[in-house]
Amino acid sequence: MEMIYVDESGDHADGASNPEYPVFVIVACVFDDNDYRLRFVPDLIDLKIKYWSHEAVVLHEREIRKNQGEFTFLFDRSTRERFLADLSLVVRSSRAEVVAVAWDKRKVSAVKTYADCLLLLLDSLRLRFHRLAIPQVIILESRGVREDLEIRRAVEASTGSCHWKPIFVPKARNLAGLQLADLCARPIGLKLLRPDHPNRVYDETISLLIRKADDGTRPGLIVLD
Repeated sequence: MEMIYVDESGDHADGASNPEYPVFVIVACVFDDNDYRLRFVPDLIDLKIKYWSHEAVVLHEREIRKNQGEFTFLFDRSTRERFLADLSLVVRSSRAEVVAVAWDKRKVSAVKTYADCLLLLLDSLRLRFHRLAIPQVIILESRGVREDLEIRRAVEASTGSCHWKPIFVPKARNLAGLQLADLCARPIGLKLLRPDHPNRVYDETISLLIRKADDGTRPGLIVLD
């Protein structure tokens, strides 16, 4: 059995609404259930207990990046380096497979809704799940009652050989898989925007999880054109 967690980074509204980050990225982290239960979740809990003495903290990429909320202790440079190194090890050891759809608004002006991008993401996974006798569950961060209903209808109405069962969960529920998807999304967007700039999180960690073909290309990263 496999488990799929989906999160996003950026604004999916029309146009480059944020000139500093004119990109929308939606990410799926796909786990074997044994790797998730027996490896990733325990490793993430151990990390949280090491730094907070409890597991209630929810990892937010934005708060980690800006040293906000539960992450103000990261203002200390040496502590930050140790924490990021430990977090990177947990991510690299997760055995998750990362698949992403990225919309660079500087190059593609056509309107793409959240549902459009999600359906493209799921379509890239169809061959992997099309033989299932029951719908494949996908866990998504809840975005509001109306938004969740629109996305559910779009997913359930999609045609093809694979059927999906979307489940919407608030980030505060502290699901490890959603936190990993959150951690992956923005670094992928930054790599798309500035491919020649140093991006340690992507280059040394997330890129290792993106699905690769035998020729070394990354079909798991779909850039809209």
